Amino acid sequence: MRSQNFRGNVFVANLPPEISDEQLAEAFDAFGIVLSATVAHDPATGKRLRYGFVDIATERAAKLAVESMNGAAIDGYNLDVRISERPVTANKPRAAPRAAGAPQRAPRRVMPRPSDGYDDRPDAFTPRPQPRKQPTFQVERRSLPRRSG
Repeated sequence: MRSQNFRGNVFVANLPPEISDEQLAEAFDAFGIVLSATVAHDPATGKRLRYGFVDIATERAAKLAVESMNGAAIDGYNLDVRISERPVTANKPRAAPRAAGAPQRAPRRVMPRPSDGYDDRPDAFTPRPQPRKQPTFQVERRSLPRRSG
């Protein structure tokens, strides 16, 4: 099952080892607007892997690209091109694994709800209007020169 905001994410396998992101984008440019093209990298070594993803603006253009590019050769390598399918999870998106030493995000603070007049708790949130700041600039007004006719 794909997400609701699916456009045209295409999976491309059997890429030449030296292909760059730009070359991958140029290969799919004829089928529609390429929003992004990325060749996968090994996270441990940084070495390019032989597959990648191309995000094309429309689903129709992505299907046309799959039909045309599946089996096509680039630098002697026959491409395997498919529509990218996101794996189905048990109603919970999988969190990406964190790299060692990566900074963690601070927990979100929950603000109390504004009081609706029926809450007698002493810690209830009551919004206070903030005073407006005066502008730090002045508008200079001048009369426009008159045209002589």
